[in-house]
Amino acid sequence: MKEKIKVLVESSKKVLKNALVYAIIVCAAVASFFVGIYYNKTTTKKEKPTYQVTKVLKTDVNLAIDESNNLIVIDNKTGNYTVYQDSIGTTIFKLYAKNVWGQHTSLTNLTQ
Repeated sequence: MKEKIKVLVESSKKVLKNALVYAIIVCAAVASFFVGIYYNKTTTKKEKPTYQVTKVLKTDVNLAIDESNNLIVIDNKTGNYTVYQDSIGTTIFKLYAKNVWGQHTSLTNLTQ
C-alpha cells in the first residue's frame, strides 16, 4: 500500500511539474499581451509629416545663380529668397537641357 502511495505521489509530482511549466508559459504570454497594450496606450504616436506641394508661377519668382553655383529662387512679391545647393541647380539645368534637346531633335526629325 505504501508503495502505491509513493508511485502515486511520484506520478502526481511529474504531472504537477509539467502543469506548472505550462502555467508559467501561459502567464508569461498573457503578461506580454497586457504589457503590449499598456505600452501602446502610454506611448505617443508620431504623426507622419504631410507634405504640401506649392505651385509657383514663373511670373512670381526670379531665378539666379551665385558665385558658388547655388540656385537662388527669389519671390517677386515679398523679396524673400531660398538658396539651394549647387547640385540642385545642376540637376534642374540637366533636366531642362534634356527637355530642350528632346524638343529640338523631335522638331528636326519632323522637318526631314
